[in-house]
Amino acid sequence: MINKWTVELGEQERQFLNQATQINAWDNLLNSNVSKLTALHNMVEEVKLEQAKINCDLDFILTQQKELDACLIPLEKEYTSSIYTNDVQREKMYSMAENIDSKLKRMSEDLKETIDHINETSRSQESIDPVLQIGRILNAHMNSLQWVDEQCSKLQTEFESVDKIHENMKREIDRQYSSYY
Repeated sequence: MINKWTVELGEQERQFLNQATQINAWDNLLNSNVSKLTALHNMVEEVKLEQAKINCDLDFILTQQKELDACLIPLEKEYTSSIYTNDVQREKMYSMAENIDSKLKRMSEDLKETIDHINETSRSQESIDPVLQIGRILNAHMNSLQWVDEQCSKLQTEFESVDKIHENMKREIDRQYSSYY
């Protein structure tokens, strides 16, 4: 009878050790997954911050576009009301202003499309490694910001060119006005 109990106790001890080993493995797996989820959550928060920065840059570009439009309206009124304006120069300035405006609008739309594409890609992509997904998103955002910076530089150059034309036209009007009287 004691041998039977000893055998049963040994069998129960083996089962207990097997179950304890399985539970320990599950516990380790759960702890590992918690760490991975925490890291992924932190990365997602960083990506959200980058997304917010891009949205702020986009809002800044839109504000600049509105300011440019507001600056061009008085210029148009001034030159269309003056009888001494040179039609060729006015047409050139207006064409440049339209060009700048269309480039700003395209740049704004391209940036929105890029952001939407990045968001769509990041949602639909089913990669096993979330760190790679985050890296791709951050790279795309960085490329978008570099593109915005380049476009702003080009826009600044064109704006300076329009400003020079404006100054030349103003001098020409003043000269014509003083020679007329």
